[in-house]
Amino acid sequence: MLPSTWSVTVERSVVLSAGAARMHEMDALLTLRAPDGTSSVVLVECKNRIVVPRDVAAIARQIDAFTRAAVNKGMRIAGRMLAAPFVSPTTRAQLDGHQMGWFDVTGNLRLRLDDPVVVVDRVGAERNDMRDPSDRLLKSLRGSAAAKVVLELSETALPVGVRELAVRAGVGGGTSARVLGLLDREAVVDRDEDGVVTAVRKRALIDRWVQDYQVLNANEVITALDPRGVNHALDELSLVDIRFALTGSAAARAYLPDSVTPVSPLVLLSLYAEDPVGLMRQLGLKAVDRGANVMVMRPYDDVVHAKSRVVDGLVYAAPAQVVADLMTGPGRSSEEAEQVLAVLASAEPGWE
Repeated sequence: MLPSTWSVTVERSVVLSAGAARMHEMDALLTLRAPDGTSSVVLVECKNRIVVPRDVAAIARQIDAFTRAAVNKGMRIAGRMLAAPFVSPTTRAQLDGHQMGWFDVTGNLRLRLDDPVVVVDRVGAERNDMRDPSDRLLKSLRGSAAAKVVLELSETALPVGVRELAVRAGVGGGTSARVLGLLDREAVVDRDEDGVVTAVRKRALIDRWVQDYQVLNANEVITALDPRGVNHALDELSLVDIRFALTGSAAARAYLPDSVTPVSPLVLLSLYAEDPVGLMRQLGLKAVDRGANVMVMRPYDDVVHAKSRVVDGLVYAAPAQVVADLMTGPGRSSEEAEQVLAVLASAEPGWE
């Protein structure tokens, strides 16, 4: 990917001694040389298996140890990379936090150097299609059972064990164990030696969930029009006798402090309804293919109602559900999600 005037040389399986009986090995050293003669050395750690986010800290420590040994011998190390069959988005985020680049065989690549300046960012696959038939570990948070665990973890009291979490979330013990196993591998939760969850990184939790959850795909959606406007539909909700829970932009406003101005105007009212057609009838909405200002959804699971909250007399989906819906919704909803996340981070532990 570099111009033909550059050169790249590879030295494999490099071993450095760091005192008596202490040896450090790196799978490869890349030397990149620019046309003006300047060069940089990049350390590469290779794995012949999928690397999960939980593995990154140990890989970083290994590279750090080699870097210290190299510097003591007068070498200048400019960059560090992981090479693996597949590097997932969450693993990439962990690597970025350790100032490491990456390469995988699907084409994902990041390499950034200061001198000579090199910035290479290439996107490959977002999902791993290479499956080991013997690997029966949970790989996805798709489905209502996983969603129940995710939403419970976003607000449950800690510490919490597998069985207690299952009871709180209303799922089976096996489901709770498998979901926690995935989240542990993805470095979303911390667990003690007994498997009890001691910490939840809630932002990372939602980021991981929306890799498998999309609001428009997971729910049955009806796009509708209130000719009298979005605010009319919002005002009339207090009069309906059908169970509902607001989400999206309207819910974002409900969770923002009065002193915070929303990043965008309310142009689309999104809500879950137990009986979408009945609710539309009571509000006087008309189903349309274009020009909708209301989106009514039959929810993927009753958990959106069970976890709902009442704010100023109206019912809203839980903050975690609202953020996930905004992150995967239309328009500028992703910006609204970031605004809600910033408020949550300032008010509740775990959202930082």
